[in-house]
Amino acid sequence: MTFSFTKKNNLKLYLQYTAIFALIAFFVYGTYFVTGHSLIWHLDGAQQHLPLLEEFRKTLFKILKHPFSSWPQWSFKLGLGGDIFQINAYYVTGDIFNYLILLFPASKIIFAYQFLIILRLYCVGLVFCYFASHFFSKNAIILSGTVVYLFNAFLLYANIAQPFFSIPFMIFPLLILGIERVLQQKSIWPLTLAFCWMLFSNFYFAYILGFGALLYLILRYLLTYRKKINFFKTLFNLGLSTAISLSATAILWFPEMLAVFSSTRSNAPFANGLRLYPLYYYLALPSQLINGGNRNFYFWSALGFASISFFSIIFILIKIKKYPLLGTSFILGLIMLLFPQFGALFNGLTSPSNRWTLMLSLPIALSVCILIEQLPKLTHKVRLALTYCLTIYSCWIFLTYFFQNDEKLFIPMAFLFISYGFLIYHSSATKYHSNYAFLALIICNVIFNAIYFEAPYNGGYSNEMLPLKSFEKLVKTRYAGLDKDVKSSNSYRVSTTSQNYNLGNSFHMYNAQPNKLNSITSYYSLQNVNIGNFAQKMQNSQYEANIPISQFSDRTVLNNFLGVKYIFNQINQKNSTKIPANYLAEKASTRLTSGSNNQSGVDTQTVRYKTNQAFPLIYWQDTVINSQQLKSMTTTARERALASGVYVNNSIAKHYSKTKLSTDTQTIKYYIVSSRGNIVDTSSLEHLDSTETYKIILKNPENYENSELHIELNNIKYQQLSLKKQIQLEQNKQATLTSNGIITNDDSYNYYRYLRYHILNGSPDNSFSISVSSNLGTESITQPKQSELSFYKTVKSGVLNLGYFTSTPKYLTLTPSKLGIYKFQLQIVAEKLGKNYNREVTKIQKNRLKSMKFSQNNITGKIKTVKKGILTSSIPFSEGWKIYDNGKKLKTIKTNTGFLGTQLQAGSHDIHLIYSTPGLKTGKIISMLGIILTIVFAFLLFLISNFSIKTTE
Repeated sequence: MTFSFTKKNNLKLYLQYTAIFALIAFFVYGTYFVTGHSLIWHLDGAQQHLPLLEEFRKTLFKILKHPFSSWPQWSFKLGLGGDIFQINAYYVTGDIFNYLILLFPASKIIFAYQFLIILRLYCVGLVFCYFASHFFSKNAIILSGTVVYLFNAFLLYANIAQPFFSIPFMIFPLLILGIERVLQQKSIWPLTLAFCWMLFSNFYFAYILGFGALLYLILRYLLTYRKKINFFKTLFNLGLSTAISLSATAILWFPEMLAVFSSTRSNAPFANGLRLYPLYYYLALPSQLINGGNRNFYFWSALGFASISFFSIIFILIKIKKYPLLGTSFILGLIMLLFPQFGALFNGLTSPSNRWTLMLSLPIALSVCILIEQLPKLTHKVRLALTYCLTIYSCWIFLTYFFQNDEKLFIPMAFLFISYGFLIYHSSATKYHSNYAFLALIICNVIFNAIYFEAPYNGGYSNEMLPLKSFEKLVKTRYAGLDKDVKSSNSYRVSTTSQNYNLGNSFHMYNAQPNKLNSITSYYSLQNVNIGNFAQKMQNSQYEANIPISQFSDRTVLNNFLGVKYIFNQINQKNSTKIPANYLAEKASTRLTSGSNNQSGVDTQTVRYKTNQAFPLIYWQDTVINSQQLKSMTTTARERALASGVYVNNSIAKHYSKTKLSTDTQTIKYYIVSSRGNIVDTSSLEHLDSTETYKIILKNPENYENSELHIELNNIKYQQLSLKKQIQLEQNKQATLTSNGIITNDDSYNYYRYLRYHILNGSPDNSFSISVSSNLGTESITQPKQSELSFYKTVKSGVLNLGYFTSTPKYLTLTPSKLGIYKFQLQIVAEKLGKNYNREVTKIQKNRLKSMKFSQNNITGKIKTVKKGILTSSIPFSEGWKIYDNGKKLKTIKTNTGFLGTQLQAGSHDIHLIYSTPGLKTGKIISMLGIILTIVFAFLLFLISNFSIKTTE
């Protein structure tokens, strides 16, 4: 392939593209609107992107009105509080399309959000048209590749679910063009601008695209330019372009990089511990290439191209000597898809997410263009090879269909054979308008794929979108109107009951914005690692890297510690009676009865609970807990100790009095009996019958009244059974169930049925769940599957809160989720919340920071202390915080594992907390110097160029 940089003015191409895009978009996006759905995904779209975009618009207008004022850098709306600059840098700041939001009034923000989704995809196609015009001259060929590039399963999903995922599809072709210009000894500025856009857009995708650009550069040099160019001169130009772009954009990527390295994601295991993918992944991978209606992105291997792509890839591999770069890219891409280590490498050395496959779209789209262009030259030998490959490929898909029965393969397979017929027909002789015939075929293919992908039947993607007008309703009635009479303040927070708050349409409230109240839960890709450390130290069973706190399983002391003043709860939902202690019903919404025609339905009602025991945001304590004390405690005792003293490291703790620890936590003795009457030992619980249940019998429960009951699980190990053993056990069970029947058991069918089930579910795998139930609800600790990617974690311990009991139950129910051997330590701890606790909370509230005032990036307040002690808080610790006492800067310390604090001497204190994003100042300086040096360098090049011209004349 030869890049041609001859200037072209092909207005007709872009007009034709616009018409084709409008036609396909009518079906792609029209499917949502016709079925009453918006383009707002109920997960990230409604909970991250749209709320952040709305706040981003406000920030932009504020900056435009006051350009020399400081930027907002901290917000208490982000869960417990977070760096708004870093969060925005990841989601909205680097997306240049988001700045168009300034053109829309505030009342049209929801329309603008959806309009920008369509505009981004349109621009992806424009970029590919521009890119492909460097190779091909016929518009129909370019447009065929454009349609393939645009309308694949990756973008059909990502352009709506994660709108900024469309941006790398624009940047990558421009990176390739820029690199090619440098290799051909042309200007470095196009590459520099592409690099700048890449680094500015999003740190995560800059990482992926940077790797991809480097791979392209290495392959292109080795395969084409190794003996044609001056190596050191080219290397200097590439290095110069990289240095300029890195320095110019440091203001954004440098703080974001620091945020990534100090986030909960930084501790994720490499490739989720996988050496190979599960068997179902390899079985389904071939069909993923053309399954454009597919929504099951196994490990994010989202391909789903038009069916002709299969033949174009085969053609390139047959002609690999003529197209070595494309052929090598396909071989390398296949190898990388086979091993999870490559997915983890491109995903920041964490989970094996194959989002890098977005870069495969470019060579695949180009290969389609080449195949159509080379149609008249297809030899009998090539056509025969395509026939053989089609036969093998079809047989594979038909055979694996018996395992998965995916009806969405019908359309791709139909178009696969239609494409084959087109290839044979149009290659046998020169046909008039054959290029446009293939363009029409591809357009029909992607339209059908899109409709299958989106239509709200059989799990279509529309089901994951909010219905029209739902987001507006959500904003107004998130708490059923019970938030309207509650005063907004950064000094306290709110929460919901765990797994209880249902807003319909599978909407889980991971984020509670936009709303005037600050919720403790938050769902973002970059979460402060200190919050994560605290959650794990307290063994939060709800912990996820993206959602470290959630509702903390409704544990009373932790809700109090985090300043939760109000809890919203829905009746007749899970855990609706598991309310933390001392949270009293204060107000309820109108009760809606769904029963009709004398048939009882499920009533719905939201209740607001309030406590007077929420800890202040910032307060002073005069006794400390050291690491030796902490290690000797149960997790429940650590939680309870938050009211007694403050945990600091030993170098600080030695200067203060030790906390006298409470005796309000007691371990309850118990024994476990299975439904077969056997006494069970948790050091080796063999769960070999799915019908077997287990009861935890509590000894002397009457001694633990008015207590919160915690199940502490530690050193959990799960040994999964072999596939053969699992199937054998299930067959034995089925044989027992049918032993009294007249018709004999069908062993062959049952074997196939169980085998199919386990293969599709990736069995055997290390996932499991252990649940414990009481009359107040059920709590579980779950080890996710390794296919959960960003939500994968290694679970070894956790605390299950069964609720606050005035009268302790006599027994609990233990339920393992899967067959296998479980080994764990189980403690039942009763946490008494009586007079001692109330007295300690009262003392904390008395020692709060008074006269608190909040302004942008600032908190001020006053406190008087009678002796030296620790000023602590539930503000997440960050290096960006600075604390001043009476104008004097104090050293910040980490308290209670993850929160901001400092040491105070006795006396009156005028406290001032100031936040600035870590790395932002350094990034600004680097960017300013980089831009200045770039201007100077460009000016010198201009002078040298003019001097050379005059000398020549």
